[in-house]
Amino acid sequence: MTNTGQNNDWPSRIRATGLRSTRQRVTTLETLEESPHVTADELLNQVRLTLPAITIQSIYTVVQSLVDVGLIRKLEFGATAARFEIERPDNHHHVHCRICGRIEDVPCQHGSAPCMTPANTHGMVIDVADVVYHGTCTQCLADVDQGVVGESEVSA
Repeated sequence: MTNTGQNNDWPSRIRATGLRSTRQRVTTLETLEESPHVTADELLNQVRLTLPAITIQSIYTVVQSLVDVGLIRKLEFGATAARFEIERPDNHHHVHCRICGRIEDVPCQHGSAPCMTPANTHGMVIDVADVVYHGTCTQCLADVDQGVVGESEVSA
């Protein structure tokens, strides 16, 4: 989802988690605000526009530290590369195109977390239910209809 209007004073928000506010962390969060649902490689390319010397290992270290303290969220959809986004308190879900990998936010119909309750919690207190809708976006459907996408890609 896009910025919900809250002031993202990233240095203060990072320090509030107990982490040091570094240029790498701040730049990563600023980049994710502008480009949600990116892979580590895509994030590296964007962050390098501001910090040209940053390495992929540094990106992984920064991302993991921000995931660990709840500032960003790691999204994993099967065998594809993990994606990252800013963690927001809006309880949104995702729609994922199986062909091109595009991911978009979908507002939760229920609104509050958890939006679903399992038939059996096995003694656990449930606080989040992640929902991912998988399908094919309209552009990929048009490409399939025009023969642009091969059969092996469609069945992936």
